[in-house]
Amino acid sequence: MFVYENLLHQRKGETGEIKKMKMVVFDLDGVLVDIDSSWKMIHKAFGVDNEVNFQKHLKKEIDFEEFMRSDIRLWNKPKIDKIKKILNRAPLMSGAIETVKELKKAGYKIAIISSGISILAERVKEELGIDYAYSNKLLVGSDGRLTGEGVEEVSLLKKNIVLKKMSETEGIDSKQCVTIGDSKYDIPLFINSGLSIAFNPKDDLVREAADLVIEGTDLRKILPWLSNKREITKTELYFIYSSIKRAKSIVRSIAPDNLKTPFGLIIKTRRDVRRVAVKIVTIKGVETLLSTINDLLSCIQIAEEVLNIVEGNTLGG
Repeated sequence: MFVYENLLHQRKGETGEIKKMKMVVFDLDGVLVDIDSSWKMIHKAFGVDNEVNFQKHLKKEIDFEEFMRSDIRLWNKPKIDKIKKILNRAPLMSGAIETVKELKKAGYKIAIISSGISILAERVKEELGIDYAYSNKLLVGSDGRLTGEGVEEVSLLKKNIVLKKMSETEGIDSKQCVTIGDSKYDIPLFINSGLSIAFNPKDDLVREAADLVIEGTDLRKILPWLSNKREITKTELYFIYSSIKRAKSIVRSIAPDNLKTPFGLIIKTRRDVRRVAVKIVTIKGVETLLSTINDLLSCIQIAEEVLNIVEGNTLGG
């Protein structure tokens, strides 16, 4: 027997209308620019490494400000112009120019939220005509050299805090934002936004957390989902079973995900312990969502009946 929760969870405003997405928020490194990390790019240029302190930060043995400071001090206070020269070599992601242009044409505000370096974020902001850019600053002395200090604007593990503040500044709900990232550090953004997109994802954690996964390095692949400011309707159903074996069987009966779903509809499944979760996202409207739920319930009911017959035959021996 299964039960389900949150049968229909729409993004609704005070008027009861489904909210439309109004802002697109990009991570920077690996999304708008085709590099792994602006910090690592500079490390490589100077022949240094800060993996030890990176792991300390992930274990919360040092905070992000101290981690950032340890990065900067590895460079031995170079001229800021040298840092700019290194970061100017970071190429834009394929399709970035066209993608931002089309999104702005569709009426979206565009933002960058990155735990990378503001020199690169500001460069990309100017080149692409982006509205907001939040990232971390390097402090420079009167002699034009780095001081060894920085200003924390976006913590690696707390990007959602910046999303909330930016949304309030813009006068919108964070659920009216589309967030686009490539790593597990973007998951806090995903949780707090209306639609999340894992672009060329680096790990399975970000794939699992995202509503939509875009493989490859052409940013234009996100446009069909966003260019017309379609309404986003989402729901998550939970099916609870008596055993993990049965839960696994149900997942297999409705997987692999998305292979037969039409454009504009996403169905994702996951299993944990004795529970199956099915997430449905659609830009086709509430009617598509309801018919999809109906189809899924029918498939799962059939799977349940087959399992009961098989188990009954096994017990009857």
